[in-house]
Amino acid sequence: MPACRFCFTTYPREFFILGNGPRKDVCQRCGIEEGLIEESEAAMLFDAGLASSRLTLLSRRWAPMLWVLALWGMWFVILSDIPTWGMFSLIVLIIVSLVLPVNMMLNRAKYSALFSGLTPTHQRPPGH
Repeated sequence: MPACRFCFTTYPREFFILGNGPRKDVCQRCGIEEGLIEESEAAMLFDAGLASSRLTLLSRRWAPMLWVLALWGMWFVILSDIPTWGMFSLIVLIIVSLVLPVNMMLNRAKYSALFSGLTPTHQRPPGH
């Protein structure tokens, strides 16, 4: 993947401006900031609403995994010393830890479909 000359971030090829000279290897966001292209020419530039929707979808997918990790940490610190609640919460955590990856694998197609629906379409010019 190429890197932008201004922000040094690596993106797929469709996020870059097409052309030679000062436009070569410049991402669309830096191209707008540097005045090389207009905002209407940037097809892959996400507006604030679209970026927020993508971030919300991403966080909804990975939030259960972070919750399980936090609950395991809480179990090791607090609940492991309590006899009845410690054993009950351990059983629940083991069941959730085994079911969650299976659930994430089964919902991967749905997640990919929703995420691709929030990605702007890009037509690659011939020769690129």
